[in-house]
Amino acid sequence: MLNPLIDEIFERLLTKQVWKVHTLALELSECGIITALDEEPSRDLFKRNFLIMNALFQLQQQLAPAQTLSIASLHIKLEDTSIENTVTQADPLRDYYLDWQNYDTSADEVDALLNQFWQNFEASAPVKPEINICQRNAILAQWQLDEQASLKMIQKRWRQLAFQYHPDKSSEDEEVFKRIREEYEQLKASCSNR
Repeated sequence: MLNPLIDEIFERLLTKQVWKVHTLALELSECGIITALDEEPSRDLFKRNFLIMNALFQLQQQLAPAQTLSIASLHIKLEDTSIENTVTQADPLRDYYLDWQNYDTSADEVDALLNQFWQNFEASAPVKPEINICQRNAILAQWQLDEQASLKMIQKRWRQLAFQYHPDKSSEDEEVFKRIREEYEQLKASCSNR
C-alpha cells in the first residue's frame, strides 16, 4: 500500500537538510496533514510514528539507487549520493515499518514496545555524575515526589513526565525533556548508591 505521506515528507526533506522523527511529526501535525489517529494517547503516538517511518522507508526504496535517504529516529537525511546496498541490506526496523499489519498494534503491544525502547535507551545513556542529598531532594520536590521515593516510584514519575514533555508533543518541550531525562539518570544513580 502506498503511503499518502510520502510526497509531503519528501517536500520537507528538500527544504531542510536533517530532520528528526518527532520534528517531522510535529510539522505534519501543525500543517493538518496528520490528525488524531487513535483515542488512546500511546496508540495515537505509535500510529503517527508508524505512518512516518513507513513513508520514510517507502521513500528510501523509491529513491534508491540515485539518492540515499538515511533513516534513524534522531537523524533523517536526504543525500544526493548513493551509498551502495543501503536498501538491499537486511534491516529489521525497515521490515517492521513496511509491514502494514504492524500499524494496528494493540495497546499492550505498544506499551511493551515503549518499555523496550526506554530500557534500550537507558542502557545506552551515558552515566551522569552523582548528586548530593540536597540536590536529590530538590529534584524529588520538583517532581512532586517524597524524599523517600523508591526507584519504582521515580521510574513511574519519569514515564509520566517523559510522556508529558516528549518532543513529539511540542518542539518547545525538547529542552524540558532533556533536563528531566538527565534528572532521571541522576535520581536512578542516587538510588543505586543508597
